[in-house]
Amino acid sequence: MLLALDIGNTSIAFGLFDSGNNDAVNAPAVLSRFALRKNASADEYASLIHSIIALRLGAMPTIDCAAISSVVPSATSAVTEAAAMLSQSVPYIIKPGIKTGFRIGIYDPACLGSDIVANTAAALDICKPPFVVFDAGTANTITFVDESCTFTGAVITLRVLVSASALHEHAELLDSVPLGGGKLPMIGRNTDESVRSGLIYGNALMLDGYVRNIREMSIPKGSDTKLGLIATGEFAKVITDLCRNKFMIDDALTVKGVASLYFRNIR
Repeated sequence: MLLALDIGNTSIAFGLFDSGNNDAVNAPAVLSRFALRKNASADEYASLIHSIIALRLGAMPTIDCAAISSVVPSATSAVTEAAAMLSQSVPYIIKPGIKTGFRIGIYDPACLGSDIVANTAAALDICKPPFVVFDAGTANTITFVDESCTFTGAVITLRVLVSASALHEHAELLDSVPLGGGKLPMIGRNTDESVRSGLIYGNALMLDGYVRNIREMSIPKGSDTKLGLIATGEFAKVITDLCRNKFMIDDALTVKGVASLYFRNIR
């Protein structure tokens, strides 16, 4: 089994995959996935991961390899050590210079976050370019791969919870607002609805605007080319449900990308 890990700023996502899958064309199937908060020791991570997998699958399978994407250097060492304990192998780290399956057309390709590389690799397994990937994670990211399979760049905006926290902190009369809570009108009729509309509808309208402009600048009028739309992350469904554009939701996109990159480079 392959243990794929994505170390993000908010949490660490885990996915378990069949390590016999050596097909770099088709998306790897995730057998189990879960997430943990950060700030544990290597032993604690190893124990937690072992316990959760055994509980989910009914028994602890043999993990013979691990692959890691990380945008949090301070957490990488402990997680890597835990993955090494569980797999009895040296974990594969997603880093600049690996085979990705796509070109990176930004000023400094080495600066591209490994989570974005993983998202793009996973999207390529399930969608033909051109496509947009929306990740509603610690920050919201909108990335675009054009028809020539070139990653052309990204937009990074505030995470919904960060915006909500900032409103509460800087506006004395705006209490902290729960972001769930049934059908949301676009024009709020009380403070809670108004804040929720600004946070959720605001992101949905922004996303629709970017998709519209990307489509207009990248696909000639009259062309049959379709723009693929894929979303992942904690608030992906909440936001994209209010979009005019229809997105494919994949909550496991990033760990699938980590597995895909492992198979492409190692298997």
